[in-house]
Amino acid sequence: MSVIYRAKMSLFGSTSGFGTGGTSMFGSTATDNHNPMKDIEVTSPPDDSIGCLAFSPPTLPGNFLIAGSWANDVRCWEVQDNGQTIPKAQQMHTGPVLDVCWSDDGSKVFTASCDKTAKMWDLNSNQAIQIAQHEAPVKTVHWIKAPNYSCVMTGSWDKTLKFWDTRSPTPMMTLQLPERCYCADVVYPMAVVATAERGLIVYQLENQPSEFRRIDSPLKHQHRCVAIFKDKVNKPTGFALGSIEGRVAIHYINPPNPAKDNFTFKCHRSNGTNTSAPQDIYAVNGIAFHPAHGTLATVGSDGRFSFWDKDARTKLKTSEQLDQPISACCFNHNGNIFAYASSYDWSKVSAWLKCKVGKRRDNVHHCEMVLEWSQGITWNELRNLMHS
Repeated sequence: MSVIYRAKMSLFGSTSGFGTGGTSMFGSTATDNHNPMKDIEVTSPPDDSIGCLAFSPPTLPGNFLIAGSWANDVRCWEVQDNGQTIPKAQQMHTGPVLDVCWSDDGSKVFTASCDKTAKMWDLNSNQAIQIAQHEAPVKTVHWIKAPNYSCVMTGSWDKTLKFWDTRSPTPMMTLQLPERCYCADVVYPMAVVATAERGLIVYQLENQPSEFRRIDSPLKHQHRCVAIFKDKVNKPTGFALGSIEGRVAIHYINPPNPAKDNFTFKCHRSNGTNTSAPQDIYAVNGIAFHPAHGTLATVGSDGRFSFWDKDARTKLKTSEQLDQPISACCFNHNGNIFAYASSYDWSKVSAWLKCKVGKRRDNVHHCEMVLEWSQGITWNELRNLMHS
């Protein structure tokens, strides 16, 4: 079961607590334990795990939410002021959809898929066309709007970062990555790409994209998600990087005092983070910065979302635990709405493989994709393990 929720953010940034009393701005609509915060459930969610979410930009009147799933589909909902969500349209890939983003004018949505393509979905005509091709699944897609050019940036497991004019079938530019692309973010004029083997590269996008700096990863385990944050004058100044080991790094690009300004913190762990007792440690599946306050949200495989003040280095609030992992999250353009997706994230596949337990499962092709992402295990190796 996959579910998308929306919640009010009016208390966000207040240490009195987000969602105090377990209510949302639209009141209680559910009482069962899959929705302990009693947030608003989005109608007609995808039929399989949700991997990505994105709200429409401020140039588009109202709020529209896009979600991509492992059911190979991309769905769009209108989120009304009264809390109701209205399904508007849907498009398909031939493989799981791993990332989505909007154009700056809100007229188009870009999607990245395990079918090795990226597509452009024109919402006015409800037509989708292929705009990018890679030699392996496309893990990330971002729209870049520069003063002198516009393009789509795609990152793939084929170890390339490509930039596409949507009118041409060949890339404007191809940059080689040291390893497979696992996550990326773009806030012009900066892009950050995190790869397998803990690679971390910052790009500058002015005039034309180029590598700015390679950074030694501040985290000791596999990168899972990254989000750029801005300074007080609204310029990108650093990023938050999440890993599979329940930890987030806050990293500034040009800090006055790197040893003091850059730091990491633990999150998404059982028994809290300040304990010497044994802990279950969960992956950080998503990071999103509030567009007004600059505070951040993290979501994890433990089925919780948390809000943090990176400047004060404090946790503001942690949600109650859902009965499934939280796989993705995002804020709307003014920060009034926080959306998160509850769905199975295959975080326990590696344990199943190590134990070599069980027979062939339904949807086992999902294991192939996640393991390629998380461990580099190929489909043939997975099949051999399953039958050993």
